[in-house]
Parts: sequence; C-alpha cells; structure tokens
Amino acid sequence: MKIIIAYKNYIYFSFLAIFSFLINFYIGNNGVFPVDTFIHYDNGYRILLGEHPVKDYWIVHGYIIDYIQAIFFKVFGNEWNSYLYHSSILNTCITLFSYYIFRLLSLNVNISLLLSILLSISAYPVSGTPFLDLHSSYFSLFAIFFGIISIKKDKPFFWFLSSFLLCLAFFSKQVPAGYTIVLTSLFILYLTIIENKAYIFVYFVSGALFFLILLLAFLIIKKISITDFIIQIFQFPLSIGSNRYENYSLGFKNLILDYKFIYIIFTIVIIFNVKEFLINKKLNKNNLNIFLLFSIFVFTSIFHQIYTKNQTYIFFLIPICSGIAILYNNLKSNNLRKNLNFFIIFLCIFTTLKYHERFNVKRKFHELQYTNLSKSLSLKKVDKKFNNLKWISPYYQNPEEEISYISNFLEILNGENEEVMVITQYNFFSSLTEKKLYSPSRTYDLISYPRKNSKYYNHYKNYLIKIFKKNEIKKVYIFEDYLNLDLNHLLYNYIKSECFNKKKLNKNLLLLEVKNCEVLN
Repeated sequence: MKIIIAYKNYIYFSFLAIFSFLINFYIGNNGVFPVDTFIHYDNGYRILLGEHPVKDYWIVHGYIIDYIQAIFFKVFGNEWNSYLYHSSILNTCITLFSYYIFRLLSLNVNISLLLSILLSISAYPVSGTPFLDLHSSYFSLFAIFFGIISIKKDKPFFWFLSSFLLCLAFFSKQVPAGYTIVLTSLFILYLTIIENKAYIFVYFVSGALFFLILLLAFLIIKKISITDFIIQIFQFPLSIGSNRYENYSLGFKNLILDYKFIYIIFTIVIIFNVKEFLINKKLNKNNLNIFLLFSIFVFTSIFHQIYTKNQTYIFFLIPICSGIAILYNNLKSNNLRKNLNFFIIFLCIFTTLKYHERFNVKRKFHELQYTNLSKSLSLKKVDKKFNNLKWISPYYQNPEEEISYISNFLEILNGENEEVMVITQYNFFSSLTEKKLYSPSRTYDLISYPRKNSKYYNHYKNYLIKIFKKNEIKKVYIFEDYLNLDLNHLLYNYIKSECFNKKKLNKNLLLLEVKNCEVLN
C-alpha cells in the first residue's frame, strides 16, 4: 500500500510541476499592461550590464526580484521566455509546496491533488509575469509553510528558514510581508513562552540576522550607499504609505464583498476550532498553533489587498483555506462530514473557475478585460527576443499601431552613438538594444519617487543630477503611449526646463536635448 501511495505521489508531483509551469507560461504570453508587465524586465538585464537598484536607479519598493530576474537572464538568455520562466517556476514551487503541506497535514491524496491544481490556476497566472506584490505574498506563504513543518515535525530549524523567507519577502516588497513579519514575530514569542523552548526564538532571529548580514555584505561589496538604501527601501515608502492609509475610504464592497468567498471558507475553519474548544474545553496544541499561524497569513493578505491600489490577486487563498477547512472537518466523525467536504470542494472549484475566467482568460489584473485579445500580434518581428509574446495592450485596439511606434523608437536607439537617458513605462529597451539607457527610476507614477512636497525631494533631485553628470547624458527620450505627461513631475521639478531643448518626434516620442546648463556641468 505504501508503495502505491509513493508511486501516486511521484506521478502527482510530476503532473503538478508540468501543469503549473505551463499554465502560467501560456497565460503570461497573452497581452501586456506595459508598466506592470515589464516592471522587472529591463531592471533584471541592467544588473547584467553592471547597474544596480538604489545605486543606479531609484526604487520605492522591491529589491530582490530584479536580482532573481538577472539570474534567469544569465542562465536562460536575454529574452522574453526567460522572464516567463521566472514566474512560471515560482508558480510550480507554490503548487508543489502546497501539495506537500496538504499531504503533511494528512489530507487525502486525491483531494490534495485537486486543491493543488486549483491553486496553480489561481496563484501566479493572475499576473503571468513577475510582480512585486505576488513575490512578497508567496515568499511569505513559504515562510508560513516552513513554520507549519516545524510545528508538525517538531524541528525548530525550520523557523530559521521561515525567518529567512520572510526577509526575502520583505525585500521583494515591504508589504504585505511587513505585516506578516510583525504578527509572526509575536506568534514566535507566544510559542517560545508556551512551549518553554527558547531555541525556537533563537532559530527565528538567527534566520533574519543571517539574511541581514548577507545583505549588508552585498551592499558593501557593490558600493551601494547604505543611506540611499535606507531612504529608498524604508523611509520614503513609509512616508507615502502613511498617506495612503489616511486617505483611503473603507466600504462594504472593498472590505467584505470583494473577498466573500475567502471569508466563507475561512469562517468554516474558525467555527471548527471554536466548536472544538466549547466541547472539549481545549484544543489540540499543534492544531491550534497551525490555525493561528495560518490565520496570520490570511488576515495580513486580506488587509494588504484592501489597502493596495493594485488589482486583486489573493484568490489563491481559497484552495489553501479549503484544504485547512477539510483538514479540521476530517477530525470530526459525524454524518455531515462528507457533505461539508463536498460543499467546500464544490465552492473551491466554482470560485477558481470564476476567477480564472476573469483574471486569467480576460487578463483583468493587467487591465485587459475590455480588450479584444484575439487581435494580439506577435512581437517577434520587432525583435526575436520577444518570441511567443502576443502583443496587445489596453492603450490601442489596433496593436499594429503601437508595435510600429515601438519598432521606430527601437531603430532610433540602435542608431544612437551618444549617452542617452530613456524614460518610459515600456521597460524593455535596454534589454533589446543591450545598451545602458540610464532610466533614473523603475517606474514614473506619482509615488515612484519624491515630489516637491516630500522631505526627500532634495535627496532625489541630487540623485537625478548625479546620474546626468556621472554618465554625461546628452539626450533624454521620453517614450509613452500618450504624451500628455507631466514633464514637471518627470524632470523639470528637479532640473529646470531651460536646461533642455524640447522636440516632439511623433505621437509617442519626445526628445529633450541637454543644453550647456550650469547645474549639469
């Protein structure tokens, strides 16, 4: 019997690995929302050119993902497929790790398979391409899983790995990982006191210290200013984050209705635990700790999603919550047990298919739900590096027009012999030209870097001027889907307009030629 189960597990693992990789790879090739789709594309390649985040371009969040992408470009080549390998392999890791946890918690092998399939559909494919919030959430999920392993197997070393993964999550994006770190740290203190095992706390702290020592050594070796690092990763994001909470309006829809299916299934988990306590006046120690640890991740994920301005992506919680609900239901022996399991599985299948249609098929996360994806065109004719990508964005119903602008700008950049700076949300031109294009920021929205009313304004102003001087920039190209941009926000608030000659080259392209300007000399 054990041989049969082991054989099943091997077959299921292999199937899940292939399925979870391919579904994300397929969906990620369908359509783009430039600013989000390519947020780590050029920045991963820039690292291979010797440039680094914080040091050579401003970031407001995320540090680790660019380096992970640089590894994928190094190993698999400078092309679009390498970008999708990154997110697709992470989707595979999420799926296989979840399957392992389901089996560790003694869920039926077939139920574990089904829930893992549903999870692979609802996890990374909502974006398809690497994205900060998702990396932060999934590294946090891995940390929670390591915690569950430690509790289940009574092996405290896994708290070291859990803490290390939480640091990795935080430096992918500060939130939601930051929320999870705070509550998990409180849980560790609780567990240390209740279990009277100080080494649990020691292992957890050691994982974080080990990560921070590696990070500090890296910053020193790469000569990245620790002051710049602290401002860009901690101080400036904290200043804009506090304003977001103050100005955010909570309502029934964004607080309850948007996440109703997650609440329904997780409420079942809560009811089981409350009922167990009321009947037996106590809870199984391990089951209680797993419930508390898992609750941390669920509530921090929902809290972050409520306050983020990005599209919803946390519906992957439904298969995971379903697995935990079935686990606690199976601890009961009554006539309703099978019927309740059936209801949970049915609801999980229904919601996964519902959100698959909305986010994966219609690509809502990347604002493509009102775009006719069947009109997409291959971008291979622009550059063979984009093999497999089917290009269409929300900006043009006729993708051929947008592709022609991209192709024309690429031709201009390839013909440039001077040092130029490119400001664009089409974050792939450095990779295509294999040149340094000195984009000063990863993105250019209103919170990407300090504005005039920020106390970090002068710091960014000096940072930008330093990029111009150090690299002897002669021209600035601004390439966007439309040119009703705020040039003050992009440049003139930091370097006066008198320092540039402005020329509009076409609908999408603006050229600023650097004049003999005192501030840039």
